[in-house]
Amino acid sequence: MKRPYRASRFFLGLVAFIILLASAFRAFGQDSSPYSGALQLFEKFVRHQMDLDRTPGLSIAFMKDDFVWAQGYGFADLENTVPAKPESSYRLASVTKTITAFAVLQLVEAGKINLDAEVQTCVPYFPKKKWPVTIRQLLGHLGGISHYRNEAAESHIKEPKNTRQAIAVFQDFDLVAEPGRRYNYSTYGYNLLGAVIEAASGESYGEYIQKHIFAPLGMENSRMDNPLDIIPNRARGYQIVDGLLKNSEYVDVSSRFAGGGTRSTVIDLIKYAQGIIAGKLVKSETLREMFTSMAQRNGQLTGYGMGWHLWPLKGHFQASHSGSQPETKTYLLIFPEDHFAVAAAVNFEEAALMPYVKRLAELVLDEDLDSASYAPDRGKQLIYNACDWTFSNGLSQFVWNGKGSAKDNKALADAFAYFNANVNEQALRKDFGETKKKILAGIHLTSNQAFTNVGFYIASVLKEAFGEGRLQAYAKSGPVAFFNDYIRLCRTRSGHNKAFAFKSDFTKLLAGWEKDWQKTYANSVRRLNITPGTDFDELADTLKNTFSGASFYPDFSEDFASAAQFFLDKNSPDKAFRILRHCRDLYPNSPAPYISLAAASIWTGKSEEARAHYMKAISLDSTSSALSSDQFAASLGQLRRVNKLKEALELGLIALEFHPKSARLHLETGNMFALTGQREKAIEYYKNALAIDPNLEAAKINLEKLEKIKS
Repeated sequence: MKRPYRASRFFLGLVAFIILLASAFRAFGQDSSPYSGALQLFEKFVRHQMDLDRTPGLSIAFMKDDFVWAQGYGFADLENTVPAKPESSYRLASVTKTITAFAVLQLVEAGKINLDAEVQTCVPYFPKKKWPVTIRQLLGHLGGISHYRNEAAESHIKEPKNTRQAIAVFQDFDLVAEPGRRYNYSTYGYNLLGAVIEAASGESYGEYIQKHIFAPLGMENSRMDNPLDIIPNRARGYQIVDGLLKNSEYVDVSSRFAGGGTRSTVIDLIKYAQGIIAGKLVKSETLREMFTSMAQRNGQLTGYGMGWHLWPLKGHFQASHSGSQPETKTYLLIFPEDHFAVAAAVNFEEAALMPYVKRLAELVLDEDLDSASYAPDRGKQLIYNACDWTFSNGLSQFVWNGKGSAKDNKALADAFAYFNANVNEQALRKDFGETKKKILAGIHLTSNQAFTNVGFYIASVLKEAFGEGRLQAYAKSGPVAFFNDYIRLCRTRSGHNKAFAFKSDFTKLLAGWEKDWQKTYANSVRRLNITPGTDFDELADTLKNTFSGASFYPDFSEDFASAAQFFLDKNSPDKAFRILRHCRDLYPNSPAPYISLAAASIWTGKSEEARAHYMKAISLDSTSSALSSDQFAASLGQLRRVNKLKEALELGLIALEFHPKSARLHLETGNMFALTGQREKAIEYYKNALAIDPNLEAAKINLEKLEKIKS
């Protein structure tokens, strides 16, 4: 939810001009490539998207097998009208963490680091905490190390810092949780790993990664960021201030050196991805450990391994990381088994980078990587979600690891029994809340990863029966085809173990879904790319006709919501509400359109309408994650960032009606009272937050400040 900025006609003309001339800055030709058609469509998308979101400069690249393409669009420097190129140099921000993780694991392989040793064995000057913190825990953000605590100060450091000074910024902070108990993303934890690298290698962090990562992979334009250095093709960063495009604030990122202090190009990031896929940085067994999700002590997987986000994507095993800091946003996506990667960087802090990454990946792979499905009630919707998780986690693990966690037939039979016991309408009708908890646990260690093991076994059977090509095709056809092919195969195979079969009600439901999906997910629908420029009246009519008579069909509610938010940002609420009403009509039994309508109502100051929409969403599915206290808190933060303080306060009060025991919501609502000058109410809500969670540090700090002013 970003406020639009005003730009001169001259600026917009320059952007259009440079995009039209973008072909002059291709790193690799595309006219005769196997992806020429896809790239023509992508460039059309980029011209349209950059015109919508006003991103000054974008550099993006991909690799597929031996083919590499890179491109720059817009401007790396607006003041001097310097075009963005594939060679433009951007701050990598948190993509740096992936580099730090490789450096640590190289030193582990060299016998210089013990992953399970306390961090003080390498960094003795780091103070001991209430509990021991290991290097392995730091790699997975499970060490309890705080992230930025006082962003007003810690996010705006302007003086350069050496390693010892960078560690001093946070060394006296208490742990936010006992190590291993809670995933807590922390740049400071990775700074601590940078100190570990220096101690173990005897080299500075920058020297080590230059010698052992950048140089071996030919990453000639990758380095530590230094504002004093002359850096070829340095991209200048931009932000929005009071609705106007401005230069980014000067921040020296040496204070976050191993967590976000490097600079590179998209060409070098593709070289990095190629080196990772080719196994040039660490041994294959080390890479597999690195690319394995860690888990909290309660058995819940974090989706983060050692330096990489790892949730599967439509059956693809993927490793990725994003980066965001003053001057930049970055993203690196790798499908190692597909020999595919995308690297992207922009010089605009408000940019939405993922639409570019996703669109390029979808066009190159000819797949729909974020498709969702709509079922007519919350029970069937949850059953579909379970199928999707089983398919995506099981297939990706089969392709990546070649082995599941089920040790024998009994363990596999237990996994099928767990699936059958919970993924059925009768269990959901009997106790929806408890059954949903078990379904949500299906991919985690608490269920012995039952769903992943079921999906893994299905993938193995399908590959044996139909071959590798058919297995790869499920990334396009999806979970319904994946399950139905297995179900049909089981019926025709003699001697199939009944313990590895599904209940008849489930197979009947899946057969009906397959029929609906074949009708409603035609190529024209699969290839849809919905943007704010879409004619939503025409699209809604087309989709209504396509979905007519079906009870299971594609769900584009997120795309509708994103477009609606664009028009809210543009102060065109009538267009936003029109889009969302179309969405509600297409998906009447989903809470998503009503939650979006509620958010739009809050945005436009209609709090009573918002409350009514939230109540409707709750009546459809009170357990929806979109209605969680964390999601409400995130929405409060979005409103705050665009200075809609009154609206944020209204949302906070509504949210507390639904989550009266959320310390975080009391804190955020207290912040809104404070920012709107209502000091006494702010104090009241901070005290409420501390009564629920006495260790909530932000509430303590804010309360102390207000009470000092009061006294």
